[in-house]
Amino acid sequence: MAAEVSHAAAQAFAHLVGQWRLRRAFEPGIGTFTGTAVFSPVSAELLHYREDGELHLAGGHRGAAWREYRYVLAGAEIHVCFVEDGTTGRVLHRLQAAQVSTDVHLCVADTYTGRYDLGGLPGSFTVEMDVHGPAKDYRTHTVYTRPSLDRVLSEGY
Repeated sequence: MAAEVSHAAAQAFAHLVGQWRLRRAFEPGIGTFTGTAVFSPVSAELLHYREDGELHLAGGHRGAAWREYRYVLAGAEIHVCFVEDGTTGRVLHRLQAAQVSTDVHLCVADTYTGRYDLGGLPGSFTVEMDVHGPAKDYRTHTVYTRPSLDRVLSEGY
């Protein structure tokens, strides 16, 4: 039997639906990514996440980049899952319905610590990822804003 969905988790989940603009910094001084992200409903408890944009690396490389996840509403949590073979795969992070939620994902020798701040929903939210391992040591900071909010902020209102 599935866990009962909490009101707070359902509300945050519903606020994710739609199109977002995103800006991501890879630190220290690695590069940036700018583009759009779309959360598309697959079912009442499943969102497909797809981001597309341009990656700019400090060494001069520029190119198109994308990635996908599945967001699953599961009781009082939202699970951020990998897309594997076109379907919902392993869980990357489990988010509590709180405004700020932190979770750790171990992938072989690498550790991905995600901090999700959903306190700005429905207009914005942020995701920070600390990645550490034998060959990895970087941090990302991603800001998501609604296209209408971007326009307001850029026009100085």
